Amino acid sequence: MKDRLSQWKEFYMIFVPMLHYLQNKNSFSGNEDGMRYLITPGKRSVPDPDGGEEAKKEEAILTVDLWPEPWTLDKTDPALRRREIFPMTEEGRTAVAQYLNDAYNAEPERWSAHPSILDCEPWTPPAPEPDAEKQH
Repeated sequence: MKDRLSQWKEFYMIFVPMLHYLQNKNSFSGNEDGMRYLITPGKRSVPDPDGGEEAKKEEAILTVDLWPEPWTLDKTDPALRRREIFPMTEEGRTAVAQYLNDAYNAEPERWSAHPSILDCEPWTPPAPEPDAEKQH
């Protein structure tokens, strides 16, 4: 027989704000037991089939970044980050919630096994290599 926590987790979905909030250019960030995420509204250029050859149109999108604790997105090694893009529609918002829920449930030990902020250093990009021409 399942315990109460297992039963509750079965029906739990990670919170994603209403579409109206995101359509007003508001980002949303959160975390779930060591999994951090950021939902950012934006636009991208896509081919316009109604506009003829090489025609483009703008499409509203939601970009979802997720990464493990303890650092912010820009201080986390890019190898540990994930990014997905969804349409900015009600169906896209629902897909974002499902994506976050699936990502968390697929690897719960990854998210809960994060180091303490006191026991590790933030990621820093490697120093640029000096150009061979500048050395001469």
